[in-house]
Amino acid sequence: MTLHSRRNWYRWGLAAIILFFLVWRVPIVLREAGGQDEEWFAIPGWTIWQEGFPRVPYAPQRQTASAFYKADQGLFALPPLFYYLSAPLYAVLPPTYSTTRLVSVAAGAGLLILIYLLARRVFQDPLTGLIGAGLFSLSRPFYFPATISRPDMLCGMWGLAALWMMWRWYDQEKRPRDLALTGILLGLGMLTHPFALVYCIQIGLWSVLAQGTWKERLIRGLLLTGCALAVFALWLPLILTYPEAFRIQFFTNVLNRSGPGLISRLLFPWPYFSTQFQLLQEHAGNIQLVLMVLGLFWGTWLAARSGDRRNRIFLALVWSSIYLLIACQGAHPTKGYWCYPGALLFLCLGWGLSHLVRNLWAHNVAGRIVGVAGLALFVLAMLPGSGIRAGLAHLKNWSNANYNAPQFVSQVLNDFPPDARYTVDRAYVFNFAAAGRPTLLGDLRAFSFDARPFPYDYLIVSHDAKDREIGKTLNGRLIQTYGDPNDPFSCYIEVYVPQESPVREHKRSDHTPHNQTDNRSRP
Repeated sequence: MTLHSRRNWYRWGLAAIILFFLVWRVPIVLREAGGQDEEWFAIPGWTIWQEGFPRVPYAPQRQTASAFYKADQGLFALPPLFYYLSAPLYAVLPPTYSTTRLVSVAAGAGLLILIYLLARRVFQDPLTGLIGAGLFSLSRPFYFPATISRPDMLCGMWGLAALWMMWRWYDQEKRPRDLALTGILLGLGMLTHPFALVYCIQIGLWSVLAQGTWKERLIRGLLLTGCALAVFALWLPLILTYPEAFRIQFFTNVLNRSGPGLISRLLFPWPYFSTQFQLLQEHAGNIQLVLMVLGLFWGTWLAARSGDRRNRIFLALVWSSIYLLIACQGAHPTKGYWCYPGALLFLCLGWGLSHLVRNLWAHNVAGRIVGVAGLALFVLAMLPGSGIRAGLAHLKNWSNANYNAPQFVSQVLNDFPPDARYTVDRAYVFNFAAAGRPTLLGDLRAFSFDARPFPYDYLIVSHDAKDREIGKTLNGRLIQTYGDPNDPFSCYIEVYVPQESPVREHKRSDHTPHNQTDNRSRP
């Protein structure tokens, strides 16, 4: 096989991995109801498209202890690039959670490409990139952030893009242009999510520790920092519009949740190792966590044996990504941040497996069979927890409206008056607000939004609000249910009215979802 044909084979392999990811995930992304945090980070893109400003109109929070204080006026809990990238999608797609999720899907595909490109640049081995990208595409640290309306995957993609550009700078005579482009990518990461600080520190240190005079190092550091801050400063006009909301939201959501000061955590992160390890174990599962640890130590062993300075730089980046993530996040409970070090760990695993497969391939036919079978076993090890059950449930019930959230909720909306006041579970609150209904978020937590002071005509409860017993807390009386409460993959809604509310008739749709039950009391 010629070099050109081998390169084409690797490229087609990467294309197949990305196509499989898109075919497997996108249909479910388009059909699922809203999940954790999506009630906050999906709708700002739509409000930008409608009004020019990111906000959460159904959360008029005025408690200063909340991370979403005055979020109905402007959302500052996280930097806004994710919302602005999702906004143009609403020109052609409906206002649903699935539209915003497509930004994360695209970022996930971009990250898989960058894993492959990093392997080619660092190891000069496209097979390493192909194996690393393929395994990571099946992993839980990739699956969750690549399919929800949160900016974690987009921020991780900027990180890998910045690493690739920094390697290009390192390889090609340290050109200022490449360093400036790296700084721009760092700024885009900072404008997406605060965990970009992890790779900003990594690349910043690399730029000043690389060979050169003190003057050259100082200029490099200033150029990189200046470009990053220039991009990050694009947030300033929004901040200056609502400085109080920014201060309360950003500090409460990001800085206060991480623990003591950043410098203290960078120097003494040890108390947070157990916290973050438990989060990663919950996030990745035991099997994939073992594979990530295997990749870390396998890659370290290969780098130590190779004597190649480039390999050692890469492993320093891998180890430091773990250390810095734990130090920067501290006690913060969100798990999607692990997509960045997770990508590097699976790239290490791909490097080790590439070495093993090449050695087996060089022996005989039996060695080739063993190599292919070994790779297949690693693929099988990635399958538990990878969303197969959810995919099969949706495929089996493809024409059932209970498994298509936009269709499901639109039919529910047809049954109730448009001018009534709705307090809605996070799973469907975006849909109700986008339909023009007077809508509040159905939450009771002081950290986010407390709906108790606000009156309602109808309380819309799904799995999350039901688990929190919001219907009972808000003194509601169940009048109607839609869907199957025992199926975790099915849409489900319970409709409540206030206990003192008189029984009233409401319009019934001719196409109500399956398993509808009327629980209204009869006179």
